[in-house]
Amino acid sequence: METTVEIDETDRKILFLLIQDARTSLKNIAKKCNISSVAVMNRIKHLKDLGVIKGATLFPSLDKIGFNIVATIGIETDSNSEELAEFFKEHTHLIEPSTCVGEYDFCALVFAEDITSLNQKISAVRKRFGMEKIVVNVWAGFPHLNFENIDLNPTKKR
Repeated sequence: METTVEIDETDRKILFLLIQDARTSLKNIAKKCNISSVAVMNRIKHLKDLGVIKGATLFPSLDKIGFNIVATIGIETDSNSEELAEFFKEHTHLIEPSTCVGEYDFCALVFAEDITSLNQKISAVRKRFGMEKIVVNVWAGFPHLNFENIDLNPTKKR
């Protein structure tokens, strides 16, 4: 079991700035945190060593590369989830496959060119695996991620 890591206000601010734009310069972060660029670099290295920072995720401008649909797909199935994930990788623009606990056995985040294309891919999944219940949630535009609501200090056990 992993332990909880305590971070101070400066580390928290650095994390928020990196979450908002992982490509922002050390100089810009330093200016906003009132510390030197070297101090920012050392703090980021320390946060990586602690496992607080594990990598970066890019959110491209999807419409520029021909994707107009972002959708989540929930599936109730008795099929092998690995085989289902592999099928999604081969036949869709799969971003995130996952086995789930709850209402669905498998969930996927996919990009599609348009609704017709998305429906064709869902039909292919339904035919191949004989699924009856597939729920698709189409997002209205690309998700706007509001990081101000993230609490970086989890509630401590009492």
